[in-house]
Amino acid sequence: MRWDGQKVAAAGGEALPGLALANLVRSVRTPDFAGVTFHEVLCRSALNKVPAASQMPFRWTVNPIRGCLHACTYCFARPTHEYLDLDAARDFETQLVVKTNVVDVLRAELARPSWRREHVAMGTNSDPYQRAEGRYGFMPGIVDALVAHGTPLSVLTKGTLLRRDLPLLADAAREVRVGIGISLAVLDDELHAELEPGTP
Repeated sequence: MRWDGQKVAAAGGEALPGLALANLVRSVRTPDFAGVTFHEVLCRSALNKVPAASQMPFRWTVNPIRGCLHACTYCFARPTHEYLDLDAARDFETQLVVKTNVVDVLRAELARPSWRREHVAMGTNSDPYQRAEGRYGFMPGIVDALVAHGTPLSVLTKGTLLRRDLPLLADAAREVRVGIGISLAVLDDELHAELEPGTP
């Protein structure tokens, strides 16, 4: 991965002061993403279990990036940033946590004999096809890993970067059940700019 930006901080696996990020590798800014800091971390787990009490129709998610450049004012996931000692407003849009090893960790988790090939949803906490995916390119590896282990998947996105992976997802659908949802909240341009300023 090549960055033409500047390294902001590195903590050798420790958390930054005031920022609850364990396993931090570095924090980076780049001119392509003005005003945004990417906090690159090594995750211990890629699969997130949805609480049994949840009414969601799936029990597992993968979120390679926490926070979202789409900056939707109504996003239900905003409060999850507070668990990191970040705020749910501006920080959610500008302080992104990037799980740089998410594909390798996911492959290892899916290879466990205990994995039951349950449905995995993406786009539940942040958009997997937000603009930062163009920088990191996680989704092809994530989809490949899920398919290789016979795991059905779904994607919910507002991101036009989804088009890049449509052939991959079409191939995946020949092997496992694949669902794709496109979220278009508003068709009014002015309202769109007010409610979803970072979406295409």
